[in-house]
Amino acid sequence: MSDNEKDKGGEAADTSEAPDLSAVVRDAVASAMEGAEDLIQAKIDESLAPLKAQQTDWMEQIRERSDSAPKTYEKGIGAARFVRAMAFGRGDVARSVYFCEKAWDDDLSRSIAKALQAGDFTAGGALIPPEFAAEIIDLLRSRSIVRAAGARVLPMNSGTLTIRKATGSSTASYVGESTDIAKTEPTVGQIVLNSKKLAAIVPISNDLLTFSSSPAADEFVRDDLVLSIATREDQAFLRDTGLQDTPKGLRYWAQAANVSGTNGTSAANVELDFKELIDDLEGNDVKMIRPVWFMAPRSKNHLINLRDTNGNLIFPDVRGASPTLYGYPVFVSTNIPVNLAGAGNQSEVYFVDMIDAIIGEATALEIAVDASGAYMESGTLKSAFSRDETLIRAISRHDFAVRHEESVAIKTAVVWGT
Repeated sequence: MSDNEKDKGGEAADTSEAPDLSAVVRDAVASAMEGAEDLIQAKIDESLAPLKAQQTDWMEQIRERSDSAPKTYEKGIGAARFVRAMAFGRGDVARSVYFCEKAWDDDLSRSIAKALQAGDFTAGGALIPPEFAAEIIDLLRSRSIVRAAGARVLPMNSGTLTIRKATGSSTASYVGESTDIAKTEPTVGQIVLNSKKLAAIVPISNDLLTFSSSPAADEFVRDDLVLSIATREDQAFLRDTGLQDTPKGLRYWAQAANVSGTNGTSAANVELDFKELIDDLEGNDVKMIRPVWFMAPRSKNHLINLRDTNGNLIFPDVRGASPTLYGYPVFVSTNIPVNLAGAGNQSEVYFVDMIDAIIGEATALEIAVDASGAYMESGTLKSAFSRDETLIRAISRHDFAVRHEESVAIKTAVVWGT
């Protein structure tokens, strides 16, 4: 073998033993990348650590606030619980407080317990705490149609409320230069409201009063109490005469010139009735700020289907949940009778600007309980003891007035709808 051949063979041998450079580079890069990924992940974790800790703190704060946040209750629940606690105690404050702790044991019940301990039960009753009584008054606004129609409620905590009213208007005139301007003043009068005592008797099952901790039981007691007061209020504010310690209602505040009989039962006569009522107010310069209609359900239901000679509805806006008549809201109450005078089938329709209707109200609400008394139901005397009931007596004080009598107009002898 020549030297040249030996050299070539050596070179071949050297080449076969040399490492694969691409593999070396690949391994080196992979190793470097692995280290870099670990380093990058470490940096990311380091940067996120404060944010994770902050998020954890926020979640803990949210949980703490959720646990410590005061519960909210529907209006009137405090008054209902106060009544139930009184019913259980039967005049024994310690028993009433015990009932609060066992039946509810929350912030509201603890407030009621404090109020019970501070109350005076020597006369068999107690004043509901003002904050609870105010909630009952608020609820009356939606249950009493006179309140819902927009009567203004003014405080009368002293038992008397005096309101000025204009009985004549001031005058204005054009004058020439250097001519004295005549001094004129409106003539004024006064309306005096004196508190009248409304006592409502509400019989409630003892099982419901003392053996149920369900919120539904509280709501039931509250609703019965509110409905009983609202029903009698509406009766007074609409039609009571003002005699025998009752308020004078709208029917008897209307001036004689604004009270007239219906024109008849035809569609044309019904329309004429309404137009005359509107004219009674507008013709007396009533401002028509908050005018509304009051009528019996029978009257409204007749208007719903009243049609002209072409079969078209005459009063389509009377239909629906918020009925209106000539653009003015319609309020319906069974406290407007349908059995008046004549053949015992007459009713009335009222048109009133409620901006002049005033309720003077003392905010106090007095509650008493009795499990052995009796009450009238549909003309029959019932015994609370024999029926396993407790009687709740609620007393409120208020009066009602209309600032300007011209703001009330009434149609009597209404028989359409019979």
